[in-house]
Amino acid sequence: MAQTELGSWFTRMMLRKGRLALDKTQREIAEEVCYSTDTYRAYEAGRATPPAKTIKGLAGACGLSAETAQYMVQVALSRKAGEALEADMRFNALFIALAEEYYGDIFKFDATLIPGPLQLQEYHYIVVRQTEPLATEQWIDGGWEFKEQRQRAIEARIDRPAIRFLIGEAALIQLRQTSEDLYQEQMRNLRRWGRKSGVSIRVLRELVPARMCGFDIYQEGESELAGPSVVYTEITDSSWLIDDPSRIASYDEIHKKLWKKAIRIEVYQDDDWRYRLA
Repeated sequence: MAQTELGSWFTRMMLRKGRLALDKTQREIAEEVCYSTDTYRAYEAGRATPPAKTIKGLAGACGLSAETAQYMVQVALSRKAGEALEADMRFNALFIALAEEYYGDIFKFDATLIPGPLQLQEYHYIVVRQTEPLATEQWIDGGWEFKEQRQRAIEARIDRPAIRFLIGEAALIQLRQTSEDLYQEQMRNLRRWGRKSGVSIRVLRELVPARMCGFDIYQEGESELAGPSVVYTEITDSSWLIDDPSRIASYDEIHKKLWKKAIRIEVYQDDDWRYRLA
């Protein structure tokens, strides 16, 4: 992760999310960890960062997992040292799931797979499994559970974020070759999502360079709870959160060009439809 500001946002929003899930007030959490209410409020508001030695207690009071607490400790230590966090695929996945809940403007592009929040369970267990031949059953099961949580969180949002999904046609062709029935079912699910307020889905027929085959952009939009603008992308053995403004701007230009070339899911059909236009 490029800068510690993203990590700071992760920490305070995790505290807020956990506290609200427990239906506790800021005062109740503060009393449980022997802090003043004002001190705890400053942590959730981002005016201060809790010391690393206190984070596990705060996380426990907010009902957060040991894994999440450990990442929050790493954030605090990195911030204190003025260092960037190293790329960590699991931390980045947790960050993205949180961003999907709170950012107001989201763009997600995948040239070879249907984006996770749009996947059906059968798609995950059949198609995604094929892309991870060395994955254990536990990993596959955990992956689906994580996607389900993300799907529920996005659908539960009441603030109407703007979410744009761009899918490479190669992903749909691969799916259709795997199973016609699953293809039809997954397409119905895509159109269902496309009818949701604020959600737009398009299909990109053109091939793109490998270095551009998948990335997400998260921006504040209309959300008052969003963190700094960030790009998420993956490489062979890792993933990255990019918060450099100039790099975000370059990704945003790519996003706009690809989006203009793509076809709305509402009118995208199949090869027959394409031939009739020829």
